[in-house]
Amino acid sequence: MRTARTDRNRTTRLSRPGMLAGAALLAALAGLSACKRDAAPAGDAAPAADAAAAPAATPVAPVEARLGLANNNGAIRYDGRVDSEATRKALSIALAQAYAGQISGDLEVGKAVKPAPWQDKLPQFVAALSMPGVAVTFEGQSIELSGQVNDADRALLLDKAKTLFPGFRYGGLFEGVGGEAASSDAAAQALAALVPGKSGAGEIVQALNKIEVRFEEGGARIAPASLDILSRAAKALAAGPKDARYEIVGPGGGAGQPADNEILSRQRAEAVKVQLIVAGANPGALDTRGETGTTATPVRFNQVK
Repeated sequence: MRTARTDRNRTTRLSRPGMLAGAALLAALAGLSACKRDAAPAGDAAPAADAAAAPAATPVAPVEARLGLANNNGAIRYDGRVDSEATRKALSIALAQAYAGQISGDLEVGKAVKPAPWQDKLPQFVAALSMPGVAVTFEGQSIELSGQVNDADRALLLDKAKTLFPGFRYGGLFEGVGGEAASSDAAAQALAALVPGKSGAGEIVQALNKIEVRFEEGGARIAPASLDILSRAAKALAAGPKDARYEIVGPGGGAGQPADNEILSRQRAEAVKVQLIVAGANPGALDTRGETGTTATPVRFNQVK
């Protein structure tokens, strides 16, 4: 008969392997847990690797700072873009001081805008910009003059611009100051050959039809390079017969469907008419017409009367 001691010894002998197996299992589990803890940083690093592999956002291309000023009978209107809020405030204050509060407008602030190379000397230039009807645009190292400006004021402003902003590009009505264009441009030569008060409407039309008016691609805005020749054309019209009438036919083609071409042609003819009037031509002497068709044609002038 088994005694209780014998049974306890047997239980003890039988339990030791089980205890050893349990200890081994716990050790294995502990090791697996440790492996998991050690592997966790690698798992956490995976999204970072994925993020590094993801394409970076396309950087925004930098653009030039721009400021447009227009003098409308003494009331100044401005707009444009600058690189910082500090620049916006500084320019707004400088313009308000230069024009004694007769000014309105605002400037956009953009992160991709370059610093304005004309900012420091701008107050000295705008002090000379007192002619009603004149407009000027600063963009990077370029200055464009437009609007209603006589030859003397064009020369004055160009001299001021060259003094304050040497090395800049001077466009629009700055071009041809002093008659420089007449030596190389056929249209300018033809217009210069007209005799004020003596040349007839037919002679004026022949000279006008030598003009190549350029427009911005696909639109009706006249390119700055054509402002000078249209200023010369306006003078020729103003010095011609007082009862003469002329028709401006806008450039055709380039807009797709015939109906679209006619609209664009008419818009361009109107743009030429406005520029001629701004430069001194008689509004009552000018009519406009659009042209259908898909063939590209230059601007044309016809004698109506």
